[in-house]
Amino acid sequence: MNITLKQKNAVALQGDLSILTIENLMQLMGHAGLYGELQIQTPTNSALLFVEEGILIYSYIKNTPMRIGQRLIQGNYVTSEQLQDCLSLSRANTPRPRIGKILVAKKYLRQEDLEKVYKEQAKDNFFEILSWKTGSFTFIVKRLSRNENISLHERIDHLTLEGVCHADELTDSSKTSSLASISSSVEAAAASYSQ
Repeated sequence: MNITLKQKNAVALQGDLSILTIENLMQLMGHAGLYGELQIQTPTNSALLFVEEGILIYSYIKNTPMRIGQRLIQGNYVTSEQLQDCLSLSRANTPRPRIGKILVAKKYLRQEDLEKVYKEQAKDNFFEILSWKTGSFTFIVKRLSRNENISLHERIDHLTLEGVCHADELTDSSKTSSLASISSSVEAAAASYSQ
């Protein structure tokens, strides 16, 4: 692991996630009040996180489980037809405008709803990243986020704690589900044995 804190846009920290876990990396960034861009690369995915003094501003995952348009449809904020209309407009322009911006401009979606769904996605991205156990990371000091109009502004330490609790809940529910499945299998076996 290399640590250097020098000038703007300089690599300040880089390493291996199998040595320094995401949780520990987030704690370090939060407590040190770092300001810049964290790039994470795994064998199957990559992510960008922008932080300012322990605050998560923006998160992006390349292979996200659910894109913003899917979230908007699932939440009944827009229809599939409205989304397709805006995707066509986006593809017709270079550089491509953000789909959310087009949806708001066409009055298919309210700005506050876009912000709400975006923030949910940013948090979910962060929680997904917390589960990554292998890969590498690079932190670039004082690199600003890339033209993001909507930002999360959540403390990294709070998000990390929330994400770890969420992961524990999922583990507990899968254990409960497994125990229920085992219990019903045992009951079925006992019932067939007694007959």
